[in-house]
Amino acid sequence: MENGLHRTLDVQFREDDCRMRKGHAPAVMGILRRATLNMVRTIQRNFETDVSIGLLRDHIGRQPWILASALL
Repeated sequence: MENGLHRTLDVQFREDDCRMRKGHAPAVMGILRRATLNMVRTIQRNFETDVSIGLLRDHIGRQPWILASALL
């Protein structure tokens, strides 16, 4: 059975569909995906309403100042 982290990475970031197989690229992308997920979850905790990770990623893509305020 898959754990919650793998399922989230697979559904939100399509990790299983990634075709990177050579060199350090798979490890680097895995680190970037997990760091991104941690940032999104931090922002998600700051919202008063329940916002899904997918919807929040969409909001951050359209309004990058949401991410900028979390990084400060």
